Amino acid sequence: MAGTNADPRGDPGVQAVEPQGLSAFLARVLNQLSLAAWLPGAVLAAGVLMLYQFRTNVSLSLSEVMKDFGELSWTALVLAIPMLVLAALLTQAFSFESIRTLEGYWRRRGPASWLRTAMTRWQLHRKASLERRRRLAAARAFQTARPILLDRGEDPVVVLALEAYAVGSTPLDLDDKQQARVDLLGWRSACQPWDLALVDRLIGALDDYPVNSRVLPTRLGNVLRATEDRLVNTDGDLEGFVLRRRLRSPARVVEQHDQFRTRLDMYCTLVFVAGFLAVLTFYMLHAFSWQEQLVVAAAFGALAWSSYGAAIASARGYCAALRAMDRSDSSGQ
Repeated sequence: MAGTNADPRGDPGVQAVEPQGLSAFLARVLNQLSLAAWLPGAVLAAGVLMLYQFRTNVSLSLSEVMKDFGELSWTALVLAIPMLVLAALLTQAFSFESIRTLEGYWRRRGPASWLRTAMTRWQLHRKASLERRRRLAAARAFQTARPILLDRGEDPVVVLALEAYAVGSTPLDLDDKQQARVDLLGWRSACQPWDLALVDRLIGALDDYPVNSRVLPTRLGNVLRATEDRLVNTDGDLEGFVLRRRLRSPARVVEQHDQFRTRLDMYCTLVFVAGFLAVLTFYMLHAFSWQEQLVVAAAFGALAWSSYGAAIASARGYCAALRAMDRSDSSGQ
């Protein structure tokens, strides 16, 4: 019978009636909204209301806006709830595309294609620059280590081989004894920690990049692709990787994956919400001076920029969870 289902206790003779009415409808709608949609939706709704109040008051005073919000009637507050829900629904609808766009997957021709090419070239240039800086930093770090190793009585050929490993140049031809000594020492063994700190920072930045042929036009895209390309147990199906590995992974790893994925969705959506509000500022506040318009637009721009940085940080946590899932065995240990 429509609108009923079997009692959850298992008695087929007892039917549980599904909740009906407006409250039940709202519950089903809200159940479709993810946690990642609420904050961008709230920012969108609050931002539009704030711009409207600025325009109504002909003033950029935040104190006046807060005072106006505090004087809202209960009727206005009740009407604000559907606005918030609609804003959350709208932002959730574009959350996946927000991530794809910020990753650099632009399929359109014309200006978008030209921009993608230019940004990809820039990312390749940045990667090459990081590699040059890493080599220079490693060479400077080894300058301190070289006399220390020679004073210890190390074979000069071994020291030269360690320097070659440090800067990433062509390895020397060594006999078995020399190679064993190189492997035992490692080029970092006599370096100063403050010199190595710079080298490690540059290595970490390079780890955010895939191989040159797989570089994408954005930092976020490269962080995610670098990890995706290094996963081992994808079985040729990267999109289904998480679905296959969830049951094999510890509950803590799965929880971490879901948390960072939610944050990634949220911050990527916030980038576009803040960008939209920055553009909307010039329309809503057209009667204000251009300096005042720029101040408000810059505030939204700063929110967009910080959200993008937070998205990259969340992507690194998300990638750590993916690597943990990739290493998990069939027992989930």
